[in-house]
Amino acid sequence: MPHGTELLFEVGAGDLIVGAVDYSDYPEAAKKIPRIGGYSGMNIEAILALQPDIVLAWPEGNPNRELQKLTALGVPLFVSDPVTFDGIAVNLERLGILTGHKESGAIAAQVLRQQVDKLQRTYQQSARVRVFYQVWNQPLITQNGDTFISQAIDLCGGSNVFADLDIRAPHINMETVLVADPDVIVASGMGESRPEWLDDWKEFPKLNAVKYANLFHIHPDLFHRPTSRFLQGTQQLCEHLTTAREHMAAK
Repeated sequence: MPHGTELLFEVGAGDLIVGAVDYSDYPEAAKKIPRIGGYSGMNIEAILALQPDIVLAWPEGNPNRELQKLTALGVPLFVSDPVTFDGIAVNLERLGILTGHKESGAIAAQVLRQQVDKLQRTYQQSARVRVFYQVWNQPLITQNGDTFISQAIDLCGGSNVFADLDIRAPHINMETVLVADPDVIVASGMGESRPEWLDDWKEFPKLNAVKYANLFHIHPDLFHRPTSRFLQGTQQLCEHLTTAREHMAAK
């Protein structure tokens, strides 16, 4: 998975990666790694041909049947599914140990924790604003409270309006958002450009997020991958929420 590739490069073990999925594209050197699958599934035969000592697995993105097949074939799995900032740090530490890069893994984890502490000191006491994070538009997808994205919202002084939903990435409908009436809507999309569908909310001028001009975008690579780069996305989120508070105070 893309975040596993990034984490391995972070601890200095990028040269040990023999296969990766299609979207494992960071850092630049990751693009040269042989591809063994993508969102549609993995090529088990190609994985076995590479004779890996271990496979990094992501239960949210890798189908269970494929992971079970690898396990049945005797391939060890390291399950990487961090849902908190500290979970990312722990993954860095464990992957450092696993790959013989204990010191660099520990340093990367320490730096991440220090950066999180700095962000908390800066933003945690800010006035709370209610946030809807929109992953996608069709279907309309958000994040519940058991995710690293929701933790970032909390760190920045926001409240995830859908934190109490049972599923991590639930499908919701437009009426649910209108009833929740968030102060801020933050969207990702598929790339660096702001998704056109974010401005579709302007059709509802009474919605607080629209009324206060609080519609923001964050590059998904910085906000959908639990790696150290996630802190860049978190910093952007915190700055957006600061702007949102200014907009609300002005009106």
